[in-house]
Amino acid sequence: MQCTANKRLVTILLGLFIIFPTHAWADKNIDELIPLGQSIGVQLKLEKPTFVHDVLIDEKLWFKSGDQIISLNDKSINSIADWKQTSNKTVKPEVPIQILRENKRQVVLVSTNQLKSMLPFIRDFTEGIGTITYVDPDTNQYGALGHQIVDQQIESNAAPSLGGSISLSDVARIHKSTPGKPGYKIAKQASVFVQAGNVKENTVYGVFGDLIDSNLKKGKAIPLLKAHNIKIGKAHLYTAIEGNNVKSYEINILKVEDTTFQFVVTDQALIDKTGGILQGMSGSPIIQDGKFAGAITHMVVDNPLKGAAIPIREMLKKHP
Repeated sequence: MQCTANKRLVTILLGLFIIFPTHAWADKNIDELIPLGQSIGVQLKLEKPTFVHDVLIDEKLWFKSGDQIISLNDKSINSIADWKQTSNKTVKPEVPIQILRENKRQVVLVSTNQLKSMLPFIRDFTEGIGTITYVDPDTNQYGALGHQIVDQQIESNAAPSLGGSISLSDVARIHKSTPGKPGYKIAKQASVFVQAGNVKENTVYGVFGDLIDSNLKKGKAIPLLKAHNIKIGKAHLYTAIEGNNVKSYEINILKVEDTTFQFVVTDQALIDKTGGILQGMSGSPIIQDGKFAGAITHMVVDNPLKGAAIPIREMLKKHP
């Protein structure tokens, strides 16, 4: 999570997860999108196997969470399978492991006996949950607003990904937000073997790609609001807090600026269930007067009823 110094705004969990589909967006004037709000699971293939825990080698030497493995015994390592194959063939008492840490390469000599014990602390994928924001009914391109999807134990500036997939997930339980303690969703993957879409990009704004599950396109495409047309007053957010049933909840927009707007949750049913905004709600679409206004990005730690959102057209400007 990230806090701004003055307002103590905390970015809602992943990411999603996950926002801007492809470079084609730059050449196309988007007038309508289908707002979504479903909870999704995201799995990303990491560019290199990555340590997800600190690992002690000796009294002075550690592998750190976020270290990427470049090679083992001078053999390039691109997956856990590569690691296993190379380590099984190693007969030397010590082998060099080349890692990338904070954009600098380092070589560490490790006892061959330690290789297997290190394996549980290495991953070649990362996953999480998030909220899908919209889909273009013409191109099937989706966006899911949130922070870069990384394992909670991997440094946020590490682990570039090579694409991946999304699937629907069911919200199984809620930990309510209270002042000073943001709540969160606990979700389980609804369709373990059914891919809802691919992931083409994973950025600090979220993940984006092509939607495969046509059931998510059954909603109605609605016009997009420009920031200066978003009004102070009543609006609705779409989100899933039970299963994957998206419902509309009332909010009140308090302040609108060019690249953000602030709001407060006023829907008593949502407040009773969640305490306000949760981690995992980032990306939930906001609708005003039947038009697409934007998506949730932040919450106020000391008052989880309050949050911030990005205007939908501002989102579309920030695609890679």
